[in-house]
Amino acid sequence: MAGRLDNAWIDELLSRVPIEEVVGEYVTLNRKGRKLWACCPFHNEKTPSFNVDPETGLFYCFGCHKGGNSITFLSEYEHIEKIEAIKLLAERAHMELPERSARPAQSAYENDLKDRIYEANRFAARFYHARIWQSEGASALKYLYERGLNDSDIKRFGLGAAPAHGSELHDALVKEGFSEDVIRKAWLSGENEGRVYDMFRERVMFPIINPRGHVLGFGGRVMGKGEPKYLNTSDTPVFSKRNGLYGLNFSLGKDVPRPNRLILVEGYMDTVMLLKHGISGVIATLGTALTEEQVRLIKRYARELWISYDGDAAGQKAALRALDITDGAGLDVRVIDYPSGMDPDEFLKARGREEWEKLPRHKPAKYRMLRAEDGLELSTQEGMTEYTVRCCRILKTLDNAVELENYLRELSARTGYTRDVLMRQIGQVSVQPQPERRIARPRDIAKPANESENAQKLLIALLAAGLIGPDIVKSEDFDNELYAEICTNLSAGEKPGAFIDSLPEEQTAQALEAISYTPLPETPDAARKLAEELLATVRRQRLNSRISILTERLSTAREDEKEEITQRLNELLMKL
Repeated sequence: MAGRLDNAWIDELLSRVPIEEVVGEYVTLNRKGRKLWACCPFHNEKTPSFNVDPETGLFYCFGCHKGGNSITFLSEYEHIEKIEAIKLLAERAHMELPERSARPAQSAYENDLKDRIYEANRFAARFYHARIWQSEGASALKYLYERGLNDSDIKRFGLGAAPAHGSELHDALVKEGFSEDVIRKAWLSGENEGRVYDMFRERVMFPIINPRGHVLGFGGRVMGKGEPKYLNTSDTPVFSKRNGLYGLNFSLGKDVPRPNRLILVEGYMDTVMLLKHGISGVIATLGTALTEEQVRLIKRYARELWISYDGDAAGQKAALRALDITDGAGLDVRVIDYPSGMDPDEFLKARGREEWEKLPRHKPAKYRMLRAEDGLELSTQEGMTEYTVRCCRILKTLDNAVELENYLRELSARTGYTRDVLMRQIGQVSVQPQPERRIARPRDIAKPANESENAQKLLIALLAAGLIGPDIVKSEDFDNELYAEICTNLSAGEKPGAFIDSLPEEQTAQALEAISYTPLPETPDAARKLAEELLATVRRQRLNSRISILTERLSTAREDEKEEITQRLNELLMKL
């Protein structure tokens, strides 16, 4: 199966699986008028600028300008190829995929390369896992036993051991039929001065697997004194450290109940140990600090996030950085506070699951206030003053009045300052810049300088929404070639969701902006009246343009031409 699928088949597929049902499984949609609105799942925002239009079968965000049909949404949200999104929808709609016409050679190569990298990674994962039970995996096995894992745990998590030297994995992959191109692009081997070597050597291996069961890459902990302590697969065609998380397959894989919350830990072993103790929904970043991309990934699967970093100073600072990244993401975030500098693994081993469940889970403001006293001597007036100022800066960021009042009472009792003094201080401090960027709302988007262009865009939106029909607007009413093409498609009965993907990439954003234009009239009568006004604007603009051209020609025309030009000008002026 290769190439594009027929628009009619895509139209049928999309009609069987309404876009509001697809998107609604990932974000909470609220109806406002004829559209459904939510905070965008593709960027951090507090005010909804993301909408779904059941009539057109499209979604669009006025903030980040992402948009498209259900196929585009699944592809973007799940980080999968569009054909994979189509397969998911087809399975849901009980439709078989038809044969496709030939696709571009580059696209075929890229898709085939990804498939081969997945296969190579799966082979490598099995290779490493087999090695851990052999003599060369003894040190890795001993390390895992000492950390508290047993054979059953090692098998459950697919842990393995990379050989200490040479190119054993590379040679095994070649023997299995994998090309040098695939092996290198999967970051499984490298070459130096003609010598081929395995990328991972003498390490405990943790396979990184996505919820669909694909092995994306690996994390390896060194045995001995080598550096770096943890080595991760570099970015490949199927893997990006900024966009991935370890442990998603255990929390969100096939036949795994989706948790109400996810727990973010700092590393692979913390993930494994919490899962071993029966704590579900545990994930970790991949050798990087938490990124915005990872926060968006987390938000796809859960609305609540518990940050479970080490209780030492480094872990506390990392937790504060994580809070900065999650601010404005629309997640209900808590920070688990481990005592005495303990890490999650140490705490569970020492006190068990029952005591772990009793650990305080602080809201962001509360945790920041706890950390605000770090490095200060609160027994001194200077230390208490600085602590109070820090807390007031934190409280100024709160939107919830009840929550603010609770913290003010707590801070007043702690510091001795009255509520009035604290409120005055909150009014004086400047809020620290937040990671969230300002999101443009529809009303903020600058109108096109050309009034006719704006009118044509709105006509497309009315036509796409089914508020007016082809009896009112024709393709020749549009000066913009793209809008004329869209009008032709809509007038022929095609749904926007079906043909939007067939447009050239550089035109898709412009088409989506026009089709998703808002607000629109609620009734066909109001829409018809508006359309007539818009058409009058377009025609008046055309007349004015022609009048301007003739007026310019008149100023330079010969005497024998002026009479004819003047007559034509008068005719046009009469039509205004």
